[in-house]
Amino acid sequence: MLYLKHIKKSFGKNEILTDVDYIFNKGQIYPILGGPGAGRTTLFECIAGDIPVDEGEIATKEKRTIFFAAKQSVLPMLITGYQFISMLCDMSREDIEPEYYLDKVKISPEVRDRHISDYSFEEKKRLQLAAFLIQKPYVMLFDEALDYCTDEYIDDMLEILGEMKDEHVILISTGILEIAQRISPDVVVLNNGELNQISYETMQIPEIKAAVLDILGEADNEII
Repeated sequence: MLYLKHIKKSFGKNEILTDVDYIFNKGQIYPILGGPGAGRTTLFECIAGDIPVDEGEIATKEKRTIFFAAKQSVLPMLITGYQFISMLCDMSREDIEPEYYLDKVKISPEVRDRHISDYSFEEKKRLQLAAFLIQKPYVMLFDEALDYCTDEYIDDMLEILGEMKDEHVILISTGILEIAQRISPDVVVLNNGELNQISYETMQIPEIKAAVLDILGEADNEII
C-alpha cells in the first residue's frame, strides 16, 4: 500500500499539486495520466523523497523501499551494462548471475558489453529495469518510461512488470491515453493538482474521453 494523504506542492506562486489524496495497492500497475505541466514528475519526486511536500503525508509500510526511475536515466555512463548489473548482483543477497537479469530484460550480449553512454533510450530503460529486478523496491515509479517507444519494448516491459506486480506497488506516468490503457483499462488522471480514477467503462462515454484528450492535448489528433 502507498497512501498519499492530501499532498500539496507549489513552486513560488505556481501550485502544482493542490490536493493529491489516493491509495495505491500492491498487485496492480497504475498508469498516471496527465497533460504537459500536470505535475506527474513532481508527484513522483515527492513520493520518492527527492523534494519535500508542502503539506500532507506519504505513507507506506515501515522499512519499505521506494525507487524512482526518472525520464532521463541516472546511470553510470563509463562502464558497460554488464559491469553495472554485475556490481548490483555483488551487492545483492541473492546468488543470481548477471546474465539472468540481462537475459530477462532482453539486452543482447553485444549491447551488454558496450558502455552505457552508447545505449539508446530503450536500452537504458531495459538496463534500469534489470536494476529494479535485482533491488526489488516495494514501490516502483517509472516516469514516461513507455511514451513514444516501440511496441516490442512496451510489451516486454509490461510483461516483466506484470510478473512482479503481486508484491509491489507500480506507477507509470504517461501523457498518452493509448499507453495508459495498455498499462491498465482503468486510468488515474492527474489534473488541476488532483488524482482521480477513470474506469474503462466511464472512458467509453464520448464526452469523458473528449475531455481527457483535451487535457492531454490529443483532441485534434483523435480520429472518430
